[in-house]
Amino acid sequence: MDEQELKDFFKSTFNTVADGYDNSAMRFFPESARHISSYLNLNGDELVLDVATGTGSVALAIARDLPDGQVTGIDFSEGMLSQAMRKKAEWGLRNVTFTEMDMQAIDFPDKHFDIAISAFSIFFVEDMKNQLTHIAERVKDDGKIIITTFYDNAFSPLVSLFLDRLKKYGVEPPTLAWKRVATQEQCTSLFNDAGLHNTKSEQLECGYYLSNASDWWYIIWNGGFRGLVKQLTPNDLEKFQEEHLAEVEELASDMGIWLEMSILYTIGTKKT
Repeated sequence: MDEQELKDFFKSTFNTVADGYDNSAMRFFPESARHISSYLNLNGDELVLDVATGTGSVALAIARDLPDGQVTGIDFSEGMLSQAMRKKAEWGLRNVTFTEMDMQAIDFPDKHFDIAISAFSIFFVEDMKNQLTHIAERVKDDGKIIITTFYDNAFSPLVSLFLDRLKKYGVEPPTLAWKRVATQEQCTSLFNDAGLHNTKSEQLECGYYLSNASDWWYIIWNGGFRGLVKQLTPNDLEKFQEEHLAEVEELASDMGIWLEMSILYTIGTKKT
């Protein structure tokens, strides 16, 4: 795929899975969002840009900590934004807005925001340095930029079982995009290359037990893995699901099936 085809693919995928994105099986999104404020030392009056906001987990969490501030969440998926706006109305928050916008063409003035956040999105762009620089341009001098990414062992061993079984069905999985920023060294190097300073990256354990193998399939079907299994024929998909869930169920304990979920929080400051 060329860049536009890949972007169209991601947009279509996220529109398709938007309705199920906030299921408890995928609670690492809201759980990780709740920790972001602790890295920002907020005064409560900041203007914050949430890049690729998805269903608004980060934007809504941050908005609660900004009594005199404002959060702007952008995303190119109208399906995701629909869910974000629904949650905003349910929570009664007035200091957050959601706008349909491509994160590779952010249409806000330079040096407009105090803080920019990009949660689990930087790795969807091939040129991550250019994307991070593009985000940083919208932040004021001495403002902060923070990203969250999956640590290297996230989803293991479930994802290894999943990818190995796909190969048996003739589907050769691509290199997982998030693996490019899956260590503290990779993340700090990215920030330094983008000209940010005072960079630090911390790892936070956010794993939890899935109730059963069906919860894992929910993550596959309602996340970025869906595009891989959609390459299977209907008959092969049914057989693949049965076989894969059987091997996942073998990992179950009395508490359920452990989902390894370590998150990296990387933050830097824009130079004056």
